[in-house]
Amino acid sequence: ITWIPLVALSLGEWLITNQREPILKDLSIHVRLLISLPLVFVAERLLDRNGRRAIARLFAEDFVPPALEERARAIVGSAERWRDSPLIETVLLLVAIASGVASLLGILPAAGIVHGIVDSRASLAHLWYALVCLPIVQFVFWRSLFHWGLWVRVLGGFSRVPLRLLPMHADRRGGIGFLKQPSISYGAVLLLAMGSTLCAGWGTKILLYGSGIDDFKPLFLAFVFITTIIAFAPLLLFVPQLFAARGEGRRQYGGLVTDYARALQERWIGDRARKDLLGSADFQSLADLGTSYSDNVQNMQ
Repeated sequence: ITWIPLVALSLGEWLITNQREPILKDLSIHVRLLISLPLVFVAERLLDRNGRRAIARLFAEDFVPPALEERARAIVGSAERWRDSPLIETVLLLVAIASGVASLLGILPAAGIVHGIVDSRASLAHLWYALVCLPIVQFVFWRSLFHWGLWVRVLGGFSRVPLRLLPMHADRRGGIGFLKQPSISYGAVLLLAMGSTLCAGWGTKILLYGSGIDDFKPLFLAFVFITTIIAFAPLLLFVPQLFAARGEGRRQYGGLVTDYARALQERWIGDRARKDLLGSADFQSLADLGTSYSDNVQNMQ
């Protein structure tokens, strides 16, 4: 729907008028349609699948208190209603079409916001790109970011629900370390899509205009900073709960280690006979308890 008609129209016009379509020299256009667009679809599917699994685990593994389960499910239900709203998608589609028209009128560069060259001319290929290709790309991209925003909203809602965190859990995140999986999977694929288009635009400027790498340093640093925030900042919403759980865990499990060590000392240290000492599991249990406490509770992050 996007790339094949664009190239076909360009080749047909080239054969008829012996003039090449300038925008096809922009690598960002080909990368945007052949690589980035499919990757955004993949990222959106990964976010939906992994987000659903993460929420299901929160309920299945009893992290949500039974008394607050209805409140937690309401958070998910609200996000799903927004996700499936035809009104939202209609608005996003209109914005995407407007961006294409703006590109056609010269308000935006011919290849869109991220581009390698800006020169173009009136042609069927340019018309197809501005009114079909670019709106489709923009619509899919903005819809994907909207779904990400809904996931952030869900995380924010659950961060305000007092979860039943487990300071002794081996993931050192109170047991909810799996909540990072949607962020990692979606962020990795989406940022690959965005970065591919961005680098293709830079590559075009280097090849056609002789630009140097130093010209792109500010934009590169901004890209790294913004994408890092997009990927990981929502997880910081759980820091207050994790911090409180670690403090409570250190107090409770520290007391448990203390009580066990004191009981062991009273049993084995002193003047009493130690004929049953060999083979006793008491010391191994103390070592296991101490290891779990130091590795998981003390190092909870």
